[in-house]
Amino acid sequence: LAATPHAQRSRAQVKVELRAAFDELPFTALIDAVENAVGTPVQTAVKREDEQAFAKLNADNLMFCEDAARRVAAALASDARVERYDVTVSHFESLHAHDAVARVSGMGARS
Repeated sequence: LAATPHAQRSRAQVKVELRAAFDELPFTALIDAVENAVGTPVQTAVKREDEQAFAKLNADNLMFCEDAARRVAAALASDARVERYDVTVSHFESLHAHDAVARVSGMGARS
């Protein structure tokens, strides 16, 4: 890694078109797959005593928005339930007047 990503807040917007043949909507499975691909869970409310553990996890898993977008895309591309996907990852920059944004789209795995 020639550079270090800035500490910032991020958001992943994920749109998925599912194949017609499935028994139920796999919301939880898809959310879990995206979170596992990125490697840092969503932190909606963190108790002070847990904050250091989350900070260490994030520091051990540095990535640019392009890295996060590729990881999410790889997870969705390998899912046989996914027909198409569109992923936009935004890092809300604290040091610049603009945000960093990466977008990727593609097709899911063929069974």
